[in-house]
Amino acid sequence: MPAKKFIKVNLLPKDSFEVSFLGKFLKWSLTAGRVMVVLTEFVVILAFSSRFWFDKELNDLREVNDSLQTAIQSYVDVENQMRQVIVRQKAVDIFLSEELKTSEGLEKLKLMLPSGTVLSQVSFLPGGVGIAGVTGSEQSLAQTINTMKSYEDLEGVNIKKIEFDQKKGGLAFEIVSQFKQVKK
Repeated sequence: MPAKKFIKVNLLPKDSFEVSFLGKFLKWSLTAGRVMVVLTEFVVILAFSSRFWFDKELNDLREVNDSLQTAIQSYVDVENQMRQVIVRQKAVDIFLSEELKTSEGLEKLKLMLPSGTVLSQVSFLPGGVGIAGVTGSEQSLAQTINTMKSYEDLEGVNIKKIEFDQKKGGLAFEIVSQFKQVKK
């Protein structure tokens, strides 16, 4: 036996408005409007539910950011120390680039000093050297100054301080000398 075909029967009379252009357009727009409303509701539900995921991601990012900031803050002291080391290293590089022979200069300085003269400080300055120390008498101090003035590589000798030091039993002095500028 063959399958029965269902026949669609519409008992409502057709209205002329339903077959007109405006009627067809309204029927189509209502159908499309329902679809758009359903899609819009779907997007709203999706956006609402994704809000929880985004909140979790934002919270995770804040935690990671806070931990990284804490790690960076812990290295502030190390960075400051490294900057100080770099500054000191730069001073040493400048000192070495001027090709000053420190050991030779100290040997010559040692030979200039008479016996009984003790240096407490030797400072290498840009373009010169500064010494501070104590000597036993005025004659040995004068001999030190005259020897430094006669040294050919020195351009000038400036005496910064001379005073009697009772604790050490001699004359405390500070002398700064400038090297002659080497023309390249």
